[in-house]
Amino acid sequence: MPTIEIKISDFESLLGKGKISKAELESLLEYVKGEVKDFLPKEDLAKVELNDSNRPDLWSPEGIARQILLMESNGLSNGPATRGKSYPFFTDRKGSADRKVTVAKELKAIRPYLAACVARGMRVTDPILAQLIQTQEKLAEIFGRKRQTVSIGLYRLPKIVFPVRYEVADPAKTRFTPLGFDQPMSLSEILARHPKGIAYAATLKGADRYPILIDAKDRILSFPPIINSREIGEVQVGDSELFVEVTGTDLRMVLLALNIFAANLSDRGATIEPVTVQFPEETEFGKEILMPLDFSAPLEVALDDFRQV
Repeated sequence: MPTIEIKISDFESLLGKGKISKAELESLLEYVKGEVKDFLPKEDLAKVELNDSNRPDLWSPEGIARQILLMESNGLSNGPATRGKSYPFFTDRKGSADRKVTVAKELKAIRPYLAACVARGMRVTDPILAQLIQTQEKLAEIFGRKRQTVSIGLYRLPKIVFPVRYEVADPAKTRFTPLGFDQPMSLSEILARHPKGIAYAATLKGADRYPILIDAKDRILSFPPIINSREIGEVQVGDSELFVEVTGTDLRMVLLALNIFAANLSDRGATIEPVTVQFPEETEFGKEILMPLDFSAPLEVALDDFRQV
């Protein structure tokens, strides 16, 4: 079960409440099957264990706050408690034409799926950056099975020129400077020497070429699912325009992870703008998908079933 760290003041802001005591937090966490493991107000820190393995949308302070507000209002308010029912980015499709990502057919046997969106208007602060990184890690490690099925990348949007290409590259000849290093390295060197490469090399076991994300000026954004480039993929405090991508081996999981991240950013005041992803062949959601994609569907249930419950 995931344990996450929460900045208490940041969480209070997400809830729109005043100061929260440990007892109040414990009571609120009942809505999300969570419990307080540590409460350190002098350090502005709380550690929360979440016991619902089927709700990855709750593995973040934004998700917890969203659920608490929804439960407290019984879904009747027009405020943040009900935003999860009808996020505007599922229906507002302006600005998508200039932001496209193409997926190469050679990725089919390696890591075939990608989802992406843009977030603008939310200024990244120290607490927000810490929470974004934590959500990346929790979704990738637990929901994404140690990055095997899902990994997430964040980038500085102004540095990217669209269209972006998701393609394969020669491990020995392809070089860029990864996060945490000052000098360019080949993809093979990253797997052998970079801490993230050593930790996640197994995700690319058996592949003779590796995935890369590259923009229209042939600048490498990242080496999914291993590491971002230092130039474009190092989000910093003060940034207010982000590019978000998710890659993986299960399209539904990739789309869901993107939706969770988009909802979290939206709850923090960002405007989410769509990206068109073009696949080399038909998927269950089409060959060209405008994302974030609301792939939920209505479900009919007989009244007798409700009565029995």
